[in-house]
Amino acid sequence: MLSVKTDEATGVVELEVDGTVEHGEYDAAVAALEAAIARDGKARVVEIVRSFTGMDASLWWHDVTWGFSNISKFARVAVVTDSGWIGPLTRAVAALMPAEVRVFGLADLEEARAWARGLPTS
Repeated sequence: MLSVKTDEATGVVELEVDGTVEHGEYDAAVAALEAAIARDGKARVVEIVRSFTGMDASLWWHDVTWGFSNISKFARVAVVTDSGWIGPLTRAVAALMPAEVRVFGLADLEEARAWARGLPTS
C-alpha cells in the first residue's frame, strides 16, 4: 500500500509505504509530486516506509525513468524508516541527487516533517 497526502499549507508531499505498491497508488503519488513541482518549482517530500514488499515489475522501469527525468526537481526528501536496508540504500542514492536527502527513524517523524518544510531541527 502506498498512500499520498499533500499538506496544502506547506506544499510537502507525504508518501507512506506499507507493503506492496500497486499501479493506482503509484500513479497517485506521481500526480501529487508533479502537482507540487508545478506549484512550487521543486517538491519537498516525506516518505515514510513502514515496510516495502515490492511493486509490480512494470512499475520499476517507469519509476526509474520518471525519477531520473525529474531528479533536479526535488528540494528536500526525508526518508523515515526503521527498515534496516532502506536507510543505507537511501544514503547511497542521495550522493547522486542534487536534493537534500536525510534519513530519520520512525520515532523522529515529526522532526522529519519539520526538516522537509525547511524548519530548523535538533
